[in-house]
Amino acid sequence: MNIARIAIALLVSTTAAFAQPTNKQAKQLLADASAKLKSYSTIYIGFDYSFVNEKAGVTQNEKGTIAIKGDDYHFNFMGIEQIRSGSKLYTILKEDEEVQITEYVEGEDQGLTPSSILNLYQDGYSYKMGLPGKDDGVKIQKVMLKPMASEEIKEIEIGIEKETKKVAYIKQTGTNGTVTTFNITNFEPNKKLPANHFKFVKSDYPGYYIAD
Repeated sequence: MNIARIAIALLVSTTAAFAQPTNKQAKQLLADASAKLKSYSTIYIGFDYSFVNEKAGVTQNEKGTIAIKGDDYHFNFMGIEQIRSGSKLYTILKEDEEVQITEYVEGEDQGLTPSSILNLYQDGYSYKMGLPGKDDGVKIQKVMLKPMASEEIKEIEIGIEKETKKVAYIKQTGTNGTVTTFNITNFEPNKKLPANHFKFVKSDYPGYYIAD
């Protein structure tokens, strides 16, 4: 459901002379994109999710949305709605008509949002610039993140729009060959949202079982 818990360390480069400026450029681009996201009072993002496992013949495509305000968020994806409001986390299971209320634990939703992916570089993870490209005609600069030791993750590719510094997509390749991609299809900064959008309103879920 997310690109979760990524442990990334030093990337082995062919020569130090090549690696140093490339990493500096990648770090600056990630810093610029992260700062851009943090500059908005609210962000509303629509995305397409795809999961492909060619060996198993499995392809899954879903759509989702996330709204972010400071540390709070409101997430809808694969029949699950999740609201972080302060220290509380509300997980709404629509199929089961159940709401689970727990204490928010820092780090458990790492990888949930584009901003948390972008902040990986701040904790000593390794990265390098990828090749430039285009996404629907828009110029993209790729940044590659690679773990030193991970049983599950081979690499993560982040596509950032050159002109706007917005995240266009995030693609994770697993060590087993699976590919998970989030393509951002709608990006609305400073969107006016209802006052209670980042709060759990019990009356919005009549008949639901509340587990706290």
